Amino acid sequence: MKKQLLIAAVAATMTSAAIADISITGGMKVNYKSIETAGVNANSISHETDLQVTGKSGGTTVYIELNNDSADGLAATDGTDDAGNGNFDVEDVWMKTTIAGATVKAGTWNGSDSLVSADSARATGKFEVSTTVSGVTVIADGSADANKNITFKGDVAGVAASYKIDDLGADEYKLSTTMNGVTVAYHNVDDLDATASTGKSSLMVSGSVQGFDLSYAQADTDTGATINSDSYFGDTATFKTPVAQGSDISGFGISTKIAGNTVSAKSITVENTGTDTDIMKFVVTRPLAAGATLEVQYTDEETGTTASSRETFDVELAVKF
Repeated sequence: MKKQLLIAAVAATMTSAAIADISITGGMKVNYKSIETAGVNANSISHETDLQVTGKSGGTTVYIELNNDSADGLAATDGTDDAGNGNFDVEDVWMKTTIAGATVKAGTWNGSDSLVSADSARATGKFEVSTTVSGVTVIADGSADANKNITFKGDVAGVAASYKIDDLGADEYKLSTTMNGVTVAYHNVDDLDATASTGKSSLMVSGSVQGFDLSYAQADTDTGATINSDSYFGDTATFKTPVAQGSDISGFGISTKIAGNTVSAKSITVENTGTDTDIMKFVVTRPLAAGATLEVQYTDEETGTTASSRETFDVELAVKF
């Protein structure tokens, strides 16, 4: 009897140690695209898969993000690996914990998109230390091969405000607030060197009226800066006509629900230093019974010349878990 109790106790201990607080989330999407440029049509099918693994032990979190897309190709049929093809690429990897009342995060990860800039690069040796003092959150971050930054974030009379300055003297600030259901957000990135003219700024206004979600956004740059965003306007790096330095972008969007579908339209104008581009996007998204979503998007890019105009028809099947 004693032996049975001892075995049961050891087994229970081993089971507790083996069961970790680990969660796995992710998603996959497959896209069919038909692109017509100057009367020439090209078709393609692509995919992208993401996996996020989160492990927790007490107040410490470890996060790993994996990605595989069409650019990674397929694994070799003989079981060997052809130049990494078919593998999942490790993207964000970080650990976050609390030390002496401050939250410490270290590893490598992307920043966030804004109207004027895409995700910051995944630098090596990245760190972030944050704490809150008298309602103001102070964040010190940087990496072994990039600038170091200090950010102050807080709420002032209902306005969310943040101010960031790096060790070279460049600074940026963000302000946002919601009044009577209308959200207004402003973002400004100042010049590091006034002679370089690299300043950027953006303004976004959004709200809902009788079941319609309305939005307006604009992003402006000085002559030495370029808008390289992947947010409201779409991925500016993939526009048929490249966005030049000193160009400005503005757009208006409307979205509503019809018969269970989300229907949206967006009109975007790129005021290039050379040729302007007018972009119209129409998107219909429908949830499917199997937990997937089907999205159909039509995009028309017009510059006034046939060679630099483009029409894109994109059908996407996606699922998240």
